[in-house]
Amino acid sequence: MSRFSELIEELEDLQQQDIKNSAKVFSITASLSTRLHQLLDAVETSNKALPKSKITKEELIKRYGSYNNAYAAYKKAYGIKCKGWDRFLQAIEGLSPPTSLEERVEKLEETVKLLVKILIENETKI
Repeated sequence: MSRFSELIEELEDLQQQDIKNSAKVFSITASLSTRLHQLLDAVETSNKALPKSKITKEELIKRYGSYNNAYAAYKKAYGIKCKGWDRFLQAIEGLSPPTSLEERVEKLEETVKLLVKILIENETKI
C-alpha cells in the first residue's frame, strides 16, 4: 500500500471519528436542552401555583434581619424609595423578594451539579 493510500485511509478514519464525536455532542446537547426545558417548566409552574400574599414586617425581619437591610435589598432590586415600615410594605406589595447573591450562587451550584450529572449519565449511555 502506498503512502498516499495510507494517508487517505487515516483521513477517512479521522472523519468517521469526527462524525461519531459530533453525534455524541449533539446527543448530549439535545438531552441537556430537554432537561433544561423541563426544569424551566417546573419552575414556572411552581411560581404560578404559589398564591401572591402580602409580605409582613415579621417575614422581612426574619429574612433580612432589619428594616435597613430589607430596604437596601428592595431598593437595589426594584429602585424603591420610601421611609418607614408602612410605606415600605405598601411599596413592595405584590413584588417577589429579591434573591441575594448567596441564593443565586446556591441555585447556580445546584444547576451545575444537575448538568454534570446529566452529562455523566449520557456519556455512559453513548
